[in-house]
Amino acid sequence: MSTIEAPVAGRSGALRSNPFGALAPLALLAGVGLLMVALGNNAAREEAGGAQILFWGGLLLIYAPITLRLFSPSASRRECMALAVLLGAALFIVKVLYNPTGFIPHDEMATLRQTWELLETGHFFSDNPVVQGYAGYPGLEAVTAALSQISEKSLFVAGMIVLGSSRVMLMLALFLFLERVGGSHRVAAIGVAVYACNPSFLYFDSQFAYESLALPIGATLLLVSLRWSDAEPLERSLNRSGLIAAMAVLAASLVTIHHLTAYAMFFFLLTWALLVQVGRRSAVNAHFPATRARDPSRLAGFRWFDGPALPALFVLVAGALWLIFVAGDVTSTELGSVFKDAFTSVTDLISGNSGTKTIFGAGHGETNTTAARLLGVASIIPLLVVIPFGLRRTWVRGDSSAVWRALAVVALLYPVTLGLRLTQAGTETSQRASEFVFVGLAFVGGLLITELPPRNLGRRAARLIALAAIATIVFIGGFIVGESPITRQPGPYLVAGESRSLSPEGLAAAQFADNHLPPHSRILVDRVNGTLLAGLGHLDPVIGSVNGIPVSRVFFSRTYESRDQEVISEDAIDYIVVDRRFIDVPPSSDFYYEPGEPSGGNPVSREALQKFAALDGLDRIYDNGAIAIYDTTHLRSRRKP
Repeated sequence: MSTIEAPVAGRSGALRSNPFGALAPLALLAGVGLLMVALGNNAAREEAGGAQILFWGGLLLIYAPITLRLFSPSASRRECMALAVLLGAALFIVKVLYNPTGFIPHDEMATLRQTWELLETGHFFSDNPVVQGYAGYPGLEAVTAALSQISEKSLFVAGMIVLGSSRVMLMLALFLFLERVGGSHRVAAIGVAVYACNPSFLYFDSQFAYESLALPIGATLLLVSLRWSDAEPLERSLNRSGLIAAMAVLAASLVTIHHLTAYAMFFFLLTWALLVQVGRRSAVNAHFPATRARDPSRLAGFRWFDGPALPALFVLVAGALWLIFVAGDVTSTELGSVFKDAFTSVTDLISGNSGTKTIFGAGHGETNTTAARLLGVASIIPLLVVIPFGLRRTWVRGDSSAVWRALAVVALLYPVTLGLRLTQAGTETSQRASEFVFVGLAFVGGLLITELPPRNLGRRAARLIALAAIATIVFIGGFIVGESPITRQPGPYLVAGESRSLSPEGLAAAQFADNHLPPHSRILVDRVNGTLLAGLGHLDPVIGSVNGIPVSRVFFSRTYESRDQEVISEDAIDYIVVDRRFIDVPPSSDFYYEPGEPSGGNPVSREALQKFAALDGLDRIYDNGAIAIYDTTHLRSRRKP
């Protein structure tokens, strides 16, 4: 493997005297871009003109100039590293500007609920009624709670500090990893620009949820594992204890923060370790053909744990112990349903039992424009083109290392994730895989672009602009692919519109619950108000079924029936929360209460929601005009009607 590039000699005096190069003007442009995003979001909230122009223009002003400089051969190592941090931080602030005063549903409220439980009870593994898996992975909540107590800041402020620091750590660790793998800071600079194009980067990986902290921990583990694997014998002997301790601590931390990141890390390290062994055996056989019948690993002095197999073992052992003694039940329940639904969707699609999901489907909310759809498709093409060339470069040429080939295998998974998007259930799996798959795409893209043949000055400038323009299309299109049109910007209230359903009425109801209702009371409620009441009001939303009866049917039956009474009594429901804004308005995200509800995506009727007001034994204890809360104490004791 080649060594890391030294700073290029012969640059202009201005660049030599300023090792950070164009960082200052690019930071200014990023600031202007963030201002445009903020103005665009405000315009969207007020339904004023120019909201989308300002928002998309701001994203372009942040990403395109920084990427153009990251692609430039004249940018120094220090400048590229600073620009990588600037890009990650600026895009993180874009997420903060979506709602700069508090968390938004759904995952952020689930994490907030888990953090509140930790502060109130001192228990790390309290049940989480919103996202069950959070109960088994309290790493982010523990860090946030500790910072909040030490700094005496709110959980929101503490959470933003943790997330902002995590984003900086991710960009630095990823840059250093790609630089060491590729032997060039240019590979790293281009790689981080490509990685920022993954559909989860802008919002999903910036939210107050466990994966946002797990990703930088995982990237740091990759970096330390690479140093351990590439170290010369003398360096390994001098730093052996420190490197082993670092890998063990990082592996243990990772498995307590997020399951999928730990699993992805293990399988990558294992693939890398197997490729190392294959390469060493091939080298031995090539040098000692007469001894092929013997054990070639002995002749090579091969030791499994001098390479990536050791950190893989750490992740495996720590993960297995964590599953056995702590998080096995919640992990199997959460991931089992996700993978089962994805597998069923794919098999149904292949067998013809179901059709493909409508890509860029209209649904009941805002729709993608034709331009947005074209950009979404256009963003996929360059990545698909890169993959075969990357495989040829890393698997055919003899100067490739095992880690190069392992990263190329990761990149090869990208088309698989695209296939999952053809199914409704597989879309979530595809989305959550993108932050891992793009590590491989980032390396392959950076390597191929760095090794492009030199051109004269004019052609080099044109190629640089063209490559940056393609990367910008991939970035914008990736965001379009990964984020629903109804949640890309804030805006007026939408029924069942996820973050667009955050409203003063919902916040007021959650505040009432926090002040007046017993924590952990069981409630029947829609998904969005349920996350608010769980995160801010500390109540427990109930979903699923009782004796085979979907609990959400209580909201859809036009009259109160015996099966409704069975749900209330058998499931010990304490309160029913009714949002009148649902009447005759279809859900923006295909359901009001939970997937598979009796509505089938159709509007809930006026009679169905108004029946609660006249129901004997049901006491209305709160009403803000839009949302009413009913106490079921007297109703639960009634016989079935």
